[in-house]
Amino acid sequence: MRPRLPALVAFVALIAVACSSSASPTATPGSEASTDSRQAAALQGEPPARPYDANAAFVGGDPTVVATPAGPVHGVVAAGTRRFLALPYAAAPTGDNRWRAPQPATPWTTVRDATVAPPSCTQVLPVVNLQTGQEDCLYLNVDAPAQPSDHLVPVMVWIHGGAFIVGSANDDVPTGLVERGGVIVVSINYRLGPFGFLAHPALQAEDPTGSLGNMGVLDQVAALQWVHDSVAAFGGDPGNVTVFGESAGGMSVCAHLQSPRSAGLFQRAIIQSGPCVQAGLDRSVAVPQSAELTTVLGCDTAADQLECLRGRDAGAVLDALPGDPTFLFQKAAYWFPTADDVVLPSDGAARVAAGDFNQVPVMAGVTRDEGRLFMGMAAHTIGSQIAPVTTADYEQRVVAYFGETVGPRVVEQYPLADYPGASEALGQAAGDALLACPAVDGALAMSPTVPVYLYQFEHAPNPFILPMTGIDLGAFHAAELPYVFGGQVQSSGPITFTPDEQMLSDTVIDAWVRFARTGDPAGDGQDWPVTGPSHQYLILDTPARVSDGLRSDSCGFWAAANWNPADAGRQ
Repeated sequence: MRPRLPALVAFVALIAVACSSSASPTATPGSEASTDSRQAAALQGEPPARPYDANAAFVGGDPTVVATPAGPVHGVVAAGTRRFLALPYAAAPTGDNRWRAPQPATPWTTVRDATVAPPSCTQVLPVVNLQTGQEDCLYLNVDAPAQPSDHLVPVMVWIHGGAFIVGSANDDVPTGLVERGGVIVVSINYRLGPFGFLAHPALQAEDPTGSLGNMGVLDQVAALQWVHDSVAAFGGDPGNVTVFGESAGGMSVCAHLQSPRSAGLFQRAIIQSGPCVQAGLDRSVAVPQSAELTTVLGCDTAADQLECLRGRDAGAVLDALPGDPTFLFQKAAYWFPTADDVVLPSDGAARVAAGDFNQVPVMAGVTRDEGRLFMGMAAHTIGSQIAPVTTADYEQRVVAYFGETVGPRVVEQYPLADYPGASEALGQAAGDALLACPAVDGALAMSPTVPVYLYQFEHAPNPFILPMTGIDLGAFHAAELPYVFGGQVQSSGPITFTPDEQMLSDTVIDAWVRFARTGDPAGDGQDWPVTGPSHQYLILDTPARVSDGLRSDSCGFWAAANWNPADAGRQ
């Protein structure tokens, strides 16, 4: 099978990018500023408190039974929160609705059970390579404080990561964030892989708006619209919504910052380890990949190719062009959003540079050792042909991945003596090139126009759900998630905080919630400057502290190297 251009390529290739957000008036330039200018930089800041009449929202006075615009739902009180699970925000995308924009969910009149977690969307679990989930998956979860407030509280909408091919709304239970922060968290499913990101020209022809696929992004927009229309019933403020996500979820946040479809649906944005560059693949990448899937499924000669594709078994569609289970190191299909000039602009980077994007306060950051996890996954994935990197073959493997021109310079920039081992060194280089630096550079591109707050998560060691022998993961990609959510998440497995780690989690939650409330994460004794010319940022470790020059050395190297990720030597 021919090598495929990774979607990440298109994102990283336009490093000047733009991420920004939705409903806000004129932006205030980001700078390392005084208290007064910080308040201006928060744009509108914390909105006035709006009353919440719980008695009107609760059915029969029961706080676990809420009357929503679509119908009443019955949740459960668990671990100090009220949980409402598997709420449909759109109709099932099955049958004729496969590869169509999300359609309205059918309302109901009797009380709907909301105590069982929703199914994940159809996907292949990485490392173990097992199919799971189902197409009928457009559901979301609502976690609200157990004790309702007398006023509407901030809402945080969580978009899970997983390279747009794996993950679900159930991965990261936000109990600690809700309990400590007093916010409402909405976690969403969205279509993944080819079901979410097929870019077939016939889709553009049949769509009334001319969109070229992007069903996964449109699902997220539909979920944000649901929040706007329905979250007040649970006590959430639809006028104070923060969209936040990690990895592909962070990249999704960038997409909403650039998409006209998302304008007005959120007021703050948090991008965690999300390369925030051009928020969509170029058609020249996305369309040929979708054509190849059509051929593999035997629909290329059909009179109606979409009808043929919609008739194929979901498992067959998933298997036709599988994604990279290591995310960075294998040749595979990359199912990402497409810049179609309808949902996502093809000139997003230029628009951000010109200030032509949705403008809201932005918080963005990375982990110190982004790429090490993927190096570990490459060596541990079932069926993987990628061997661990050794001291003896380090230089050869680096040159094979980064090319004859850039590779030797990478060896000098990432000397073995600076890392626990050769796998860690190569993982560090790949993570910086493909994840950390595009994320930092993309956030900095926004800072002349909107207030941007940067961080780097540096605490280690951290648990991972699967054993990763032979590599020190360090502060790996997604390592911050237990600290954001206040405990165990899907990627961590069981976790028990030390007293210092509990303090770090409290610091992180408090900052995330302050940002959600006001657009400024600083306060309560925690300094966090708006980034400016010196690129100040907060180090998330024990203790948290302010520093400057985030990734200036490594990102300066990659900017000068002018390496094209399309040339990566994936195996």
